[in-house]
Amino acid sequence: MLKKSKKNIFYSKKAKNEHSFKKIGYLCGRNFKNIFFTQNTIYKKMRKLAYTLSTIAALAMGSQAFAQASTSCTVTAPEVQSGLCAYPIGGTVWTPQAPTSVTAVGLPNVEYLITKRGTFALDAAGNRDTTGGGGHVVLGADSDGIFDPSTMSRYGISIAAGDTFDVMAVGYNLPQIKTIVNKIFTGITLTQAPCCAVIDIIANGFCDTLRAQGIDGQEDVNRLADVINVFDAFSDRQLSAESLLSSMNLVNAQGTPQSLFPDECGKIDLPICYGLNRNQRYGYVASSTIAVNKLSDVANFLVFPNPSNTGSVTVSIDTKVSTDMNIRLFNALGATIHTEQLYNVNGAINVNFSTNNLSAGVYFIELSDGKASQTSKVIIR
Repeated sequence: MLKKSKKNIFYSKKAKNEHSFKKIGYLCGRNFKNIFFTQNTIYKKMRKLAYTLSTIAALAMGSQAFAQASTSCTVTAPEVQSGLCAYPIGGTVWTPQAPTSVTAVGLPNVEYLITKRGTFALDAAGNRDTTGGGGHVVLGADSDGIFDPSTMSRYGISIAAGDTFDVMAVGYNLPQIKTIVNKIFTGITLTQAPCCAVIDIIANGFCDTLRAQGIDGQEDVNRLADVINVFDAFSDRQLSAESLLSSMNLVNAQGTPQSLFPDECGKIDLPICYGLNRNQRYGYVASSTIAVNKLSDVANFLVFPNPSNTGSVTVSIDTKVSTDMNIRLFNALGATIHTEQLYNVNGAINVNFSTNNLSAGVYFIELSDGKASQTSKVIIR
């Protein structure tokens, strides 16, 4: 019998409204005595667990992190040829498919990740993210690499005339990811803890974040664009190819023998098989005819601090031209908490929201110009 001092313990968030939090032990299917802890103690243990998991993930990557192609399982990563398209893209001229240099082996699904060259992903504080070494921000994904660049937008960032954007090939196993997503949303551990509560230990508000994006189970995960939304929900930073790899390895670390992540939540289905060479990118330059419809006048949209325990959050907006904007704060159920109209926004401004009256949890801030909108997740503690 393992001693009660063992620290690898999951906590149920269903006890959130009780006087204290109930410990859920999950060790080889044995039931352990319930022990009560204060909320501050739980947060300390959660942070320590997150640090431990990050360390395991780094070790799990091993030499693969420094190899040309990053892979898990016995597979060969697909690769595009490095290069630049000979003509500008935009308007009625869509991207031609990037030439392939390596064909995927052992990975049934191959799609394309799109990043914006020269625009680096940011962390929750608005600084350049260094996860996995840091990298250019992800704008989206496409199934065959033939797309209109004006449709690519994420975090309020889009492609404008003269911008250079890149594609890289990603190989993965969609049925495997669908199975794991299904178990996270529907699974119950032997101690009757919902798997969504368990995954919250690693990524606070994970299931609520996905539901707000229209993902409520495996039937809503059908392409790489859905898959990157799943892994984006594991952190508060903007996604790059480098941080995507970090998140996938964080998940795969839960499949190690040392991990106490429950089988019912997908442990037995790990590791997730993938292949990506982030050094092999094919670039395109946007022409002057590109028509961007998604907040094209907004150069930056950032919420900080995130997570916030200061009683307020700041929305930072930077517009290219004078624009009327609406900001809406809503909860995970879609209920509007606060809305504010901004007129003639020109350049950089900050808008502050008080969070003193909000319960701890996941919220969303939507920025709209009347034609298009962009949403950012914010966690209140």
